[in-house]
Parts: sequence; structure tokens; C-alpha cells
Amino acid sequence: MLGALAGDTIGSVLEFSRNTDPAFTLFTAHSCPTDDGLLTGAIAQALLDGQTDFRPYLIEAVRRTEGSAAPMSPCWGSGFYGWALAGGTYDKDSYGNGAAMRVSPVAWVGRDEAEVLELAALTAQPSHCHPEGIKGAQCTALCVWVARQTRDQAAVRAAAERFYPDLPTWDFVQKNHRYNETCQGCVPDCVTLATECESFEETIRAACSIRGDADTLAAIAGAISHALHGVPTDIRQETIARTQPHYPWLVQTLADFEARYGA
Repeated sequence: MLGALAGDTIGSVLEFSRNTDPAFTLFTAHSCPTDDGLLTGAIAQALLDGQTDFRPYLIEAVRRTEGSAAPMSPCWGSGFYGWALAGGTYDKDSYGNGAAMRVSPVAWVGRDEAEVLELAALTAQPSHCHPEGIKGAQCTALCVWVARQTRDQAAVRAAAERFYPDLPTWDFVQKNHRYNETCQGCVPDCVTLATECESFEETIRAACSIRGDADTLAAIAGAISHALHGVPTDIRQETIARTQPHYPWLVQTLADFEARYGA
């Protein structure tokens, strides 16, 4: 959970910037979790409550942040927001990258690969039930789980290739990535960043400097990199400091999740 939350918070001020400079300031006065971190927290809370029906938790995350005064208020995707406001009464056929950015908690809870994949599909089903949405969520979750088990970047890449056989190189991503909000346009590139960078901070800086959907790329790649490398103490502290004033319940969920699952 922390890797996704930290990545989202750092990337929040760069979401629409088309940034190409990896030497940006990690945290600014406006750095704050967006919808990526909030929905990751919703998935984590459901798991803490022993629930696998994630629908009401996703909808509640939207309700709880209505009228937020945070410096970077949640920028909900229009389709997801409409679905949530309508009560989430149907399964939305989306393949947006939202399926992948919120899924990481299941990789700390699932006891084996099969359970991780099952839980990942369940997190996506309510609002991202398109096959590409399910695939993006499952690939991300499996990568985090394999990273936890092995700390091996090559093993993580091999796991991702079961879903996306033609993963790009870092050089290709750096030269060719453009703003994209789909699972298939983001997850393979995020796997490459996480498996070719050598630290959490390097991964986040890369994710936020390829002209893309910075906060979501950093949430997905950050979740994988967290499991590979851990999150530095200073980044953890800064992330919590920027979350607590606006979303204290999210900080509590993080604390509870780490206490139970060692995440």
C-alpha cells in the first residue's frame, strides 16, 4: 500500500505536466494523495475488514472526499465518478489504468499466486471489468507478490510477461511513452521501470518524467518497487505528513494494514 500511496503523492503535482526532467523536487507544498492513493486505501480497508466485495468501499472513498480541501483534490476519472455517483449498481466495462493503480494491497494479503490473482480480479470487477482491466490488475498484483517472494527483478519481469509478452525496454519507454490512461498503455511500461531501476526513488523519478499520467504511473511502478526495494524512511515520513491533514483515515488504514500484514 505504501509504495502506491507514496508514488501517487509524489506524482500528484505532475499528473498533467508532461514532465521530462527526473530531477524534479520530490515533495512540494501541494503534494497530496489523489484518487489513486485513496482507492488503494479503500482496497486495503476492505481487506482489513475481511471483505472481498470491494464495490461499497470504492464508492465510499468517493463519498468521503466530496468537497475535499486538499491541495490536490481527487481527480476522479469521469467514467468512474459517474459510476460511483450512480451507486455502482452495474459492472463498468472499463480498461482504464485505475484497475492497476489501486490493486497492490491484495499482493500483501494473498497467501499464494492463485489467491492473489483471484483477489485482483475482484478488485477490478465492479468498475473495470473489461478483460484488459482485469489483466492490468492481475499483472500488477502478481508482480508485487513475486517481488515480495523473490526480490528479483528478472522474476518480476517474467511474471509480467505472462500477461504482456512484449515488455518494452527502458530506453523504448523513455523515448516513446506518451500520456495514456489505459491498463495496456501503462502497466507494461511500469513493470519495465520497476525492474530496470535500482531503487524506489529512481523508479518514482522515472515514472514521473516520461510525459505520462505521472501519479498513476508512479503508483503502479511504486507498488512494485516497494516490494523489490522498500520505501526509504524519508519518503515514507513525507508521504504521511502530506496525507494526515486531509485524509487522517487513510493514514490509519495504512498503519493498520502494515501492522497486520507487515507491508
